[in-house]
Amino acid sequence: MISTFQELTTKEKGLFVLILLFFITLYFAHLSGINAVVTGALVVYSFTMGTLKDKKRVLQQRPYLQWMLLFFLALVVSTLLSDDIGRGLHHLKIRLPLLLFPASIGMLELRKSFKDNVLLMFACITTLVAVLCIATSIYSSTTLHRPDYMYNDALTSITRQQSIYVALAINIAIFIFAKVIFFGKSNYKGTMTLAVIVLFAFSYLLASRVMFALLLVTTLSFSFYYIIRYRKILEGATLVLGLFMGIIAINKLMPSTFNRYKELTYQSFDFESRGKESHYNMEITPDQWNGANFRLAAWTCGLEVFQSSPVKGVDLGDKEAVLLEKYKEKKFYMAIETEKNVHSNYLDILFSTGMIGFIMFLTGWLLLPFFSAYKNQNVLAIIIILTFAAAWVTEVYFGKNLGTMLVGFFIPFLLTESYKKETAQQ
Repeated sequence: MISTFQELTTKEKGLFVLILLFFITLYFAHLSGINAVVTGALVVYSFTMGTLKDKKRVLQQRPYLQWMLLFFLALVVSTLLSDDIGRGLHHLKIRLPLLLFPASIGMLELRKSFKDNVLLMFACITTLVAVLCIATSIYSSTTLHRPDYMYNDALTSITRQQSIYVALAINIAIFIFAKVIFFGKSNYKGTMTLAVIVLFAFSYLLASRVMFALLLVTTLSFSFYYIIRYRKILEGATLVLGLFMGIIAINKLMPSTFNRYKELTYQSFDFESRGKESHYNMEITPDQWNGANFRLAAWTCGLEVFQSSPVKGVDLGDKEAVLLEKYKEKKFYMAIETEKNVHSNYLDILFSTGMIGFIMFLTGWLLLPFFSAYKNQNVLAIIIILTFAAAWVTEVYFGKNLGTMLVGFFIPFLLTESYKKETAQQ
């Protein structure tokens, strides 16, 4: 692992600084203008690293990049075929990272040591953001006597980002720290362990059910693997016990946070229901709309929209209008009044670009990257790709800037390592 900034090459120093600025400005929505400038500089700088011949060779060696670019081309065509091209261009602008990062960062061949330091930097910045959110939420909660300011979207209000997107970044940071703690060399493993504990608590309070459930499953699976593979019974058992004790402690101190999980037991729905939308700081009742039954209802509508145009979809610029018409047809008043999207990245792509776009997306952003990571035994990349895959089930991550930035940067970046060169150097 590279230990000091001075040990980087001149080109690597420039890239490292730009990625650092990208990470710092990424979390704060009110810095989106600065983040756009930094992103542009990062993309342009990446183009200066390596020759065109090198980039052509890399593109041929990494077929997932070709499919990523094809998927964005499908989005462009879908926009041009839309009745509301203006709205399509708006959606296309949000999805620009899905073009820019594969075409720039994705074409690089980076040293493993450089990548490891960049990832660790991301984990550290994410931890600092989490601590800032916790501190400001504690202040707001105590001064205004509003305990609900410690949960969900209120917890990330200082960043002006939705908790669901921040929760995804928290998972990534935890996985990065865990890799160093258990398999890396560092003098700061104790500090990293403390950071992981803070991030676990923060993830629970963010109340992203899919992300926290995935975190639990990954932690338990790794614990059993670690016990069996390395015969570290005490360490593995301590990890599992500490995890459950932490959840119990938080639930005892802040019992209302459990409402986000309790509402999953109420899954029946009536499209025409005028029931209130449940909230983690209120009593959960069967007549409410909640995260589970709303999604089941929205997914039903999304599937019916897809069936109306299965090959090419209803087009990117028209997807909201067509979905709204379906909501009106179903008399889905709650979704109409609150302007809900379909709450699934897979369904959103499926009914807006049809099977053509969906296959390109699935191939370029999930299947081929997964197989590339598996082939090269890149376990961290595999876990993070699967984390994205799980996140896409319940949210439209390509509908928000932070969502597309995280996906667009991390999947190509995780696979940029030049394995042949690393082997040759060793």
